[in-house]
Amino acid sequence: MPVTRMSMASREPDVALAVIRGLQPGFDFARDGDDAAFSFAVSHLGDERLSLDRLHLVCTARGVADPMTTFNVCEASPGMHLEVGREQLDIGRPFLYPLAPIESSWEHEARAHSVRVDIDAVETLAREYFGRPGLQVRFTGSAPLDPAAERHWRSVATHLHGPGSEPEVFDNVLLRDALFRTVAAALLSDFPNDTLDLPPAHDGGVAPPASIRRAIAYMEEHLAEPIGLVDIAAASRLSPRGLQDAFRRIVGVSPTQYLRSLRLSAARADLLAADLVHRDTVSAIAHRWGFTHVPRFAAAYRAEYGEYPHETLAR
Repeated sequence: MPVTRMSMASREPDVALAVIRGLQPGFDFARDGDDAAFSFAVSHLGDERLSLDRLHLVCTARGVADPMTTFNVCEASPGMHLEVGREQLDIGRPFLYPLAPIESSWEHEARAHSVRVDIDAVETLAREYFGRPGLQVRFTGSAPLDPAAERHWRSVATHLHGPGSEPEVFDNVLLRDALFRTVAAALLSDFPNDTLDLPPAHDGGVAPPASIRRAIAYMEEHLAEPIGLVDIAAASRLSPRGLQDAFRRIVGVSPTQYLRSLRLSAARADLLAADLVHRDTVSAIAHRWGFTHVPRFAAAYRAEYGEYPHETLAR
């Protein structure tokens, strides 16, 4: 995994906008008084799983941004206001950005530093630890669980932005992997999410039974085909009832729920890669992956990703 480093400063708003958009999807801002003094500075260090960012903007402005595509825990300067939907985030503490559109405002200047981790990588680690192949991590709040969790997260973030960011540490593959695992563990331990009550696998990660592996492989191979529980059970060499019981016990969801999640993921990939010139539509993509009822597809998609399919398509 290659490491990227970047540090720059500018007094040009257009330059700032282009750079920040590379870190925060769909970011835009409007200054109060375009003739007022403006400056920004940014630094970035990361690989495809873990990134550390610092940002300093000198201006008075309002900003908007698309939903985050990573788990992003930020600490911001006093005077900043951040809203997601109707929720105003408490910036007096470290906060986890919800996966939803963001509105922000600040006076005179804004400072922030953040720790970002790849969602898929965190979920892979959680699946290994809890021994649940289909586990998906859902955060239920943006603030740390309690003062002890906040202190723990701050200590992890301080180490990352300090000794952990030194080239002799971050550029070492083994040490960087350890940093990622520390951050992922702290994120799952310090912020409210639906894995907190799960028992760990006895050895920290067990392979799923062969029947479950066969069922998942069959689903992935026939994802765009009209398969159902009976087909999946036959491929797994279990009865439909036996497969349902095994899936709920080991994976945490039913086989059909797991199949739907796989199809929603495939549909999202198509929506993000859609070519509007060739008239890719939400309906066409939904039908491609077996969703015949588009409104129900849209509702399930929003529940899974925090936005409607047409919003993803419009990016």
